[in-house]
Amino acid sequence: MMKLSIMRDFLESNESEFLVHSLLENWGFEQDSVQFLRASSNFVFVFERNGEKYILRITPNGDRNKLMEEVAFLSFLSMNEVSVNRPERSKKGNMVEETKNDLGVFQAVVFRFLTGAQYEVEELSERQLYLWGEALGNLHSYSKQFIKKSSTRNQLTDLENFLPESESSARRELETLKTWFMTFDINDANYGIIHFDFELDNLIWDGDNVQMIDFESSMEHWYTADIAFALRDLFNGDVDFSNNSFQLFLEGYRSKMHVTDKEINAIPMFLRFHDLITFADLLRTVDVENDLNNPQWTIALCNKLESKIDDYRDGFKRREK
Repeated sequence: MMKLSIMRDFLESNESEFLVHSLLENWGFEQDSVQFLRASSNFVFVFERNGEKYILRITPNGDRNKLMEEVAFLSFLSMNEVSVNRPERSKKGNMVEETKNDLGVFQAVVFRFLTGAQYEVEELSERQLYLWGEALGNLHSYSKQFIKKSSTRNQLTDLENFLPESESSARRELETLKTWFMTFDINDANYGIIHFDFELDNLIWDGDNVQMIDFESSMEHWYTADIAFALRDLFNGDVDFSNNSFQLFLEGYRSKMHVTDKEINAIPMFLRFHDLITFADLLRTVDVENDLNNPQWTIALCNKLESKIDDYRDGFKRREK
């Protein structure tokens, strides 16, 4: 999630509409078709061009190299007929366009708009649970063919450099994870680009075809971590390997991708890693004063995120006992 100060300044600024339109000029758009969808890690809009819908994603102060790696991976998947939100080149032939104004530097990517249905986990049939796992296994099978450029150890170093000394429980949790990760093998069969957020809200179902969106958080990691992250709402903090929904998902996954029992048994540790990453992201996000100088929606969101931060802190402390 982006810093609250950036979100506030963009959404409250009179300049933001001009910025959005100036970025869209790179692809072409119908003037009255632009609609704001949401803000989280990025600002997301839907628009039309020549009667077709597209998604505009604007990243504030983003890492251009990471964006280029993301769209290259998506283009690779699309060429191999994996159902993803394919990026569209601008009129200049670029995948990523950039602009700068008083609000900062913004990178833009445009994707095809995917239509279909979305579901909650309790709404899925047994066949859909299988297909959900199959889709993730298929994604990983192609990820194995894509060039790797980073490592989990870099992510651990970033966490170590960011977490304040005052967050002692979180730092001890990090040390535990660092020690544990050193015992886990990295090879071409179990490690590569993962989606990171393969939950149901990032899937759009066209019948039995599982379409994948929102790859902005993708990273290099063990493939099993993607299983853990995808199913974290199903687990709800308590991993039950005998759960029928989990077994159906795993059966679908293994129809496309090999995974060992040792890797599956590591899911609880991967969930702990996800908690730590999310905790650090939330600390970065909450950078505004919780006072009346801010819009009411900013104050409400700040309160919500600070409550989540406290929940994670409590979780780290409980693990120390």
